Amino acid sequence: MKKSKGNTLKRVKGVITLKKKSMLVKLEEFKQAMYFSRKFLYNWMKIKTNHPAELDPIFALYLVTKRCNFRCKYCYAETNDRINSIAPDDLDFAQNVELLRIMRKDVSNIYFSGGEPLLRNDMVDILKTCRELNYHVLSLTTNGILLPKKPEVADYLDYLTISLDTLDEAKNDELSGVRAGTTAKLIGIIKEFAAVQKEKGFTLLINAVIGEHNIPDIYDLMEFCFKYDIGLSVIGQMENFHPIPYLRDNPEYFKLVDHILDCNRKGYPVLGMPQFNETMLMFRDHSCFPLLIPTVYPNGDLLYPCEVLNRRRYNLLETGSIREAYRRGQEDVGAKIECPGECYLPAFIMASCFMEQPFSAIKQGIKLKMGNCYNQHITENKAKAIEQKTASSKQAV
Repeated sequence: MKKSKGNTLKRVKGVITLKKKSMLVKLEEFKQAMYFSRKFLYNWMKIKTNHPAELDPIFALYLVTKRCNFRCKYCYAETNDRINSIAPDDLDFAQNVELLRIMRKDVSNIYFSGGEPLLRNDMVDILKTCRELNYHVLSLTTNGILLPKKPEVADYLDYLTISLDTLDEAKNDELSGVRAGTTAKLIGIIKEFAAVQKEKGFTLLINAVIGEHNIPDIYDLMEFCFKYDIGLSVIGQMENFHPIPYLRDNPEYFKLVDHILDCNRKGYPVLGMPQFNETMLMFRDHSCFPLLIPTVYPNGDLLYPCEVLNRRRYNLLETGSIREAYRRGQEDVGAKIECPGECYLPAFIMASCFMEQPFSAIKQGIKLKMGNCYNQHITENKAKAIEQKTASSKQAV
């Protein structure tokens, strides 16, 4: 009888502890959502008053390595002279810690890309460092094949994006330039990580590049995503940052886009606001505000004002902040940024849509933090991180 009462008390204490952690996480997420809203409104006012040179970055895009273990046929990085001109050695871990400290002065959200980020042996430690530095939203794009060797990355991420262009295994193997059977393994990995989203507290996304090779296949890929509660991110194939001509005049492509947009409006897990997907996939005219999304290369170089225009490069380890790199860029080439708005890189399109639809943007930003887009859940890792942060603050006082 006493043992039964003791077990009941333990369960009650466990429930109370979980509720406390839940409230702690929700409070932190609310603070972050308000931070996003304030920063967004500041930028919106600067644009409306014609002061685009004074924009406050929303998040940093960090190409943490240029190395890759896939050889995707359409990958622009393979022919990008700016990427290939960088020394083959990435920053070491200590340099990365310093770079992350520098970037954190100006941005609270970071998106890791490459190359293939998981080729870095210290990628888990880099993400852990980001949490210790109190970055808000952490995202990472990967080809996914190395995730079984580094499953801990999911413990620190808000968004994990895996590239997959078609469920046709042989076709995807060929497109990715990998040995036969790789995509079969990858699909199994995707299912495995989709099943632990709630447990680990991240949102899983699949990113598909639409081209001549896979237009009919996207329909099945969408059904796969919806079945396994996976978010879908789609972009048109590009060449030199511009859509390939094949897509612009293809009725089958635009039929597919209509279907994607319809699912997006109906609330299916298609990433982004409808305006973003319409602009991105239908190649609509758009304004561009590149200073909202600083692009940082594997050696720590920031490309000013963006990767496409690339008028100057400033190494953040030397400038000490993103703002200082921006100041030098404006001093060297002028504060006015002449951008034709002809490229269709997703990050810049997203920022443009946010600025053009302020209330939808705030709603989307809050949604990102108050439920990770599609799932509302908490995790032990994030709760512990917040508890540690709170304890450290008390000790400092």
